Amino acid sequence: MTDKACRECHFISYGSICPNCKATNLSDDFSGVVIIIDPEGSAIARAMKVKQKGHYALRVR
Repeated sequence: MTDKACRECHFISYGSICPNCKATNLSDDFSGVVIIIDPEGSAIARAMKVKQKGHYALRVR
C-alpha cells in the first residue's frame, strides 16, 4: 500500500477513503509533509485550517 493524500483536506492515509473528511478524491502525487500534534495551539494548523491531529501534505496534485 502506498500513502495517498486527500485533495480536499490534505490528510495522508493508506485507504481509498479519507478517514478525516470521508472524501474519495485521493492522490499519490503529493509533496511536503507536516505532522500536526496540537491543532488548537499550532499556527501552521490554523493556516492550513486543520482541526485534527495527523500527517498532512503541503501540496497535492
